[in-house]
Amino acid sequence: MAAAAPRNLALGKAYAWSDAPDADRPDRGGQLTDGKLGALDVDDPAWVGSTRGKTREVTIDLGAPKSITGVRARFLQDWPARSTLVPLNVSFAVSTSGRTWSTVGRQATQLLWGDGPARDEWFSWAEERDGVPDQPQATAAYGRYVKVSFSVHTRAAQLIDEIQVQGEDGRIRGAVTPAPDKPHYLKPGADTAGIKDLALIYNGQYENGRGDWTADKLKPYLARVDQSGKPVSRLFDGVLMLGLQTPTGVDLGSGNARKADWEWYRDKTFAAGGDLQQLDQAAGTVNAALRGPDRKTKVVLTIPNTGSWIDFGDVDGDGVSENLSPDAVGREQALDNQQKVVRWWTEDLIKRWNAAGYHNLELVGMYWLPEQIDVGADGPEQARRVTDVVHEHQLKAFWIPHFLAYRAFLWKQAGFDAASFQPNYFFEETDPRRLADAAGIARSYGMGVEMEFDERAATDPVMRQRLLDYLRAGSTEGFQNAYVAYYQGVDAMLTFSRSQDPKVRELYDLVADFVQGKTIR
Repeated sequence: MAAAAPRNLALGKAYAWSDAPDADRPDRGGQLTDGKLGALDVDDPAWVGSTRGKTREVTIDLGAPKSITGVRARFLQDWPARSTLVPLNVSFAVSTSGRTWSTVGRQATQLLWGDGPARDEWFSWAEERDGVPDQPQATAAYGRYVKVSFSVHTRAAQLIDEIQVQGEDGRIRGAVTPAPDKPHYLKPGADTAGIKDLALIYNGQYENGRGDWTADKLKPYLARVDQSGKPVSRLFDGVLMLGLQTPTGVDLGSGNARKADWEWYRDKTFAAGGDLQQLDQAAGTVNAALRGPDRKTKVVLTIPNTGSWIDFGDVDGDGVSENLSPDAVGREQALDNQQKVVRWWTEDLIKRWNAAGYHNLELVGMYWLPEQIDVGADGPEQARRVTDVVHEHQLKAFWIPHFLAYRAFLWKQAGFDAASFQPNYFFEETDPRRLADAAGIARSYGMGVEMEFDERAATDPVMRQRLLDYLRAGSTEGFQNAYVAYYQGVDAMLTFSRSQDPKVRELYDLVADFVQGKTIR
């Protein structure tokens, strides 16, 4: 007897939302599994969904365990006219119990966000195309429940009208129960070069010389200091030297910086009496002031965004400016040239580091400045070539993707060793549950988390409260003891530490308490 043809196992089945859709986009019951597709019109009531809030999960009960060979979910985009965007990422998971889950696939949008008329996009996992994770011989995933999860934008609606689950009843030959997910934060260890708390020190071009660091300014980062500035205990064990702004006004993260901009930042960082020498001096001062064995501060340096310049500049001395544009030289040559620039930069920094002979610093890694994998087809390959160069020199590759970063879930495949996920809660009004949402995403990806605040917390009650929300979330969501990166504007911790206002100085002590493991309530 011939095998039964796969069918839509979800048709007419019951399902549950993790959070109900918005009142003006309601699910009137069974709309996602009724087999009816909505028109490409936001006003068609077939489309249901939400604006803002946490990641949405839709869990379908198939009634009994079945052999699942594919899952599809259809979303609508109509931007900017109707403020509706498809999700950036959709994930698919199966379960036999409805309690423990196994992620079988994730897909980033191929439509991408952009202006245009109403369009739809099907996100999918298919066993034939994608396989079952770690089960190369599998023909299907075996389970009773199917969960579709999708990110929610801060301002645009995400509208869905149908979920289909392809497969067969019962257990066909080769159907396997996938291994359950083990959500976890990235812990300090070999992948983070031993760093637990990484302070971001911005040393580009800023007004009033705020990006020009001295040993005295850096001391409150390496040590917890009292109100007189005296070190009393250790604080951040890692420092990321991070440059953005340049004298020409070009941002090193924009992809618009040429070789001369990169060299300006390099020369500033490594200058005699420059930022790294000041950091070395600060680390020595802290070692001398505190009891116990001396400690070398672990340092991560930055790789700017290469972009796709036709005329980046000559990095190999052949008199020819490097052409990084796929349109000009073709895909493979552009990738080769971009990697050549990254290799030139990395090797030059290592050479200068070794020549400087810093006594109290240890170079442990390189940070890739772009905050998402490029949306082009070659994005993952481009990132992989960057991390390959870093690993050639036995260094760790660091990355800090933003909350809506494209294809952030590919970070391990792209070769990054250490990643911390940005909640982006501090910077704009968002759902109060954003921190819990970001923590959950970080756990599902196996990343650490980025703490985020800046100088405004000293003067703006709203910003102060957001910083306090982060500190409390570290305890409630469990990421305080994970690998954590700390965005603090340009010099917020310095500002807090020197303030004569007890409420502002309290912020320094609260962050220091957090770093040192104290629960913030």
